[in-house]
This record gives sequence, C-alpha cells and structure tokens, in this order.
Amino acid sequence: MPNVVLATTMWGKVDKNEGSEREAELKNDFWEDMVEDGCRIARFANTHESAWKIIGSHLERRNVDVSLPREVVDDSLRLNETKAGIALNKELEKLIKDRKDAARMLEQQAKKQDNELVVNQLNERKAQLDDHIHQVAGQLLELKIPFTRRVRLFFSRKRK
Repeated sequence: MPNVVLATTMWGKVDKNEGSEREAELKNDFWEDMVEDGCRIARFANTHESAWKIIGSHLERRNVDVSLPREVVDDSLRLNETKAGIALNKELEKLIKDRKDAARMLEQQAKKQDNELVVNQLNERKAQLDDHIHQVAGQLLELKIPFTRRVRLFFSRKRK
C-alpha cells in the first residue's frame, strides 16, 4: 500500500471547501484502511504538471519495483496469480469476514429491539451487507486459481 497513490479529481468543478469535505469523507469513510496501510492521497488538478507532480513526488519517496507488468508479460501469469492479485484476494477475504461480522451484529441487535421501525432499518442494513458479501464473494471466486493451473505453475517455476 505504500506504493499506492489515491488521487482525487474534479477539483475544477467544486469549490475548495466542498471538495475538501468530500476528500475528508473519502479518507474517513472509504479509504481509511488503505490510508492506515500507507496509501498516499493527492489532488489531481487536471493538468500535465499536476500529474507529473503526483508521479514525481511518489517516485522520489522510494525506488519502487513494479512487478505486475513483469509477472503478466515475462512470467505469463494471469492477474489473479500475480503478487497484486494474491494481495487483492486476501483483502477481499478480509472484507467478507468483516462484513459477515457486521451482519451478524446487526442481526443480534435487531433481535434485541422492540421498536419495529428500528428492527426494519437494521434488517434493511443487514440485507445490504448480505448483498455486498455476495458481490465480493463472486469477485473472490473469479480470483481463485484452478488447482490444475497451480500445479502447472508450480512445476514451471521449478524449472526456471
């Protein structure tokens, strides 16, 4: 994650205060885990200079070995077999676990409530979480490497 820059855009379409509020919402509500893991946030001003500033400041911080293109082109790996794909797979598994835990807690809270409106709201939120879990599980299945492919990869790497 320290090699990732999350760039916000459309700064020319909002006033600075509104943009800052939206950026704070992204940081706190959606990107919190990524920022905690070392992602950097930058503002893209829709200019070449802004793009190069984002890229340049990131490259100055560390000399990064970008392995994804090498793994896909040179090693003939599929995306799900690369280091990035494997890391994404782990993140999706963690997300599913976290969402299942949250859904379980909502279900427990709903059982304790005697207010029908609150129960309905909790059940709606749980249904949303269940839908999200289903979507992420589908993405996770797409990242799984078939057993026969893993065996072939294992033996092809041994020969190199």
